[in-house]
Amino acid sequence: MSLRFFTAKTLLWGLALLPFVAVAQVQRQMQSVPRRDTRPVEVAVFSINDFHGAFIASPEKGIAGAAAVCETLDSLKKVYPCHLTVSAGDNFGGSYFYKVTGGQLMPLFFHEAGIRLSALGNHEFDDGQDALAAKWADSPLRPKDWDMTYVCANVRNTATGTLPSCVSASALTEVTLPGGKKLPVAFAGLLTSATPHQVSARRVKGLCFDGRYDVVLDSLLATPEGKALAAAPLRLLLTHIGTTTNAEGQPVWDDPDAEALTKLRPGDWHGFFSSHTHQKVRGHINKNRMPVVQGLWHADYISALIFSIDTTNLDVVGVKPCLFPVTQRRITSPGARRLQQVTDSLLLHTTIGGLPLSEHLTTLPEALIHRRNQNDQQTELGTLVTRAYENAFRRDAHCGMQDVVIGCSHFGSIRAALPKGEVTVLDAGEALPFANKLRAYSLTGRQLRDLVEYGLRCPLGRIQLSSLEVKTDGAGHVKKLVAALPSGKKVKLKDKQNYVLVVDEYMTTGGDGYNPSFFPEAQEVTTENMPTTTDSFIQYLKEIGKK
Repeated sequence: MSLRFFTAKTLLWGLALLPFVAVAQVQRQMQSVPRRDTRPVEVAVFSINDFHGAFIASPEKGIAGAAAVCETLDSLKKVYPCHLTVSAGDNFGGSYFYKVTGGQLMPLFFHEAGIRLSALGNHEFDDGQDALAAKWADSPLRPKDWDMTYVCANVRNTATGTLPSCVSASALTEVTLPGGKKLPVAFAGLLTSATPHQVSARRVKGLCFDGRYDVVLDSLLATPEGKALAAAPLRLLLTHIGTTTNAEGQPVWDDPDAEALTKLRPGDWHGFFSSHTHQKVRGHINKNRMPVVQGLWHADYISALIFSIDTTNLDVVGVKPCLFPVTQRRITSPGARRLQQVTDSLLLHTTIGGLPLSEHLTTLPEALIHRRNQNDQQTELGTLVTRAYENAFRRDAHCGMQDVVIGCSHFGSIRAALPKGEVTVLDAGEALPFANKLRAYSLTGRQLRDLVEYGLRCPLGRIQLSSLEVKTDGAGHVKKLVAALPSGKKVKLKDKQNYVLVVDEYMTTGGDGYNPSFFPEAQEVTTENMPTTTDSFIQYLKEIGKK
């Protein structure tokens, strides 16, 4: 074989093998470069609702506590690495512990939970508009790198028609997807139009709340801010508006302006975070089957909308509404552990009028229950509370045993049961947390009948009264009131005779729908040392505990 032939033959074989060699090299290169995963990725948007400052765990009341909420969220975030966490409002209000500690824990809790965005709830106004705008700026526990945005598109300054400075109509944020791609997420906020009837009038002075929710949102989307909102691939409604579940298990609206919610346009929004009614709701609502969630209250559940996102074009291709229970558990995550330590320290060292929160006041043979969803009755706890009001006036005004004094409260002022066994200062405070002023009025028997008749059918719960028997006719009209005196004697109230009514100030300014005309200013009885509602209750429990 000649050298020339060998070379040519070898060359021909080499040329013949080149395609196979090239293919092998390409295959090796493809194996070394990861293929792009085009499957949808799950993005979780978590929410808590109606937390109401429930920092302290209480197995008797079914409250897991703030540390357990953080622990649950930490676990969920490991399952869903692509996530956001928000709040649907009423973050505080109705918590005695929150009130007496000056709300110090709220920014720390939100920081540990990863919450920087919240709907505006009616209880956000409990400390006034200035405090709402400050967002716990003076709290020594407020992390320097933490801040929060309130979203609410339907609250306006009455005089100017503009949003209050502490509120934004909407907010844009983003979630980082695997590979580093960013998913823009838009939120628009709404607050129930019933707010003026659920907040002390002075707290919302100068504000109005538009119940035309569909019109408000359509107007928002027409603005430059709204156009940026509409461009986001994922758009959500973060609201303090109520839902419930009907007999068929279907989520339905529970709001005075529910009709406006049925007009929300299909395609504008991918989900609805509900709150305010303290209900467990999970499913789809409206004809367009919008996903909706609400997790009872006190963060009993973490609400979640789990979205499937097409990573190619960031389209929403699916959604699952979910509720994850929060239970008392072993606290292991660093943030939750720190929160628990600070909570325990405040609980140990906070005192009220020289009494530590753990001070034993009295002992009960059975728990005294007062449930918001069973609000058509006079409860034993309601009687005990209003007797405390009556007792406070009798002591302050040096009333005789034959003087008729009646304590009175709206149903919603009582927020928690009293436990069986030992009752502490904290238990009493959590049952009656708002610490409103007590006011006294000299009303005729006829005025009292009119007030009680309205109170029996008040949509937000039956009026609570001390030492007063109510006789009605078949149509529900009050025909007779009979007061029971400390002496044991019973007195039928006369229409033209005056009697003293001691009442939570909230009712006298329009709270829970009570017309202020029920409490004429000219008939107010001046007193000097009347305690607040909560202090009178603590004092009364301490007195009966000594007997």
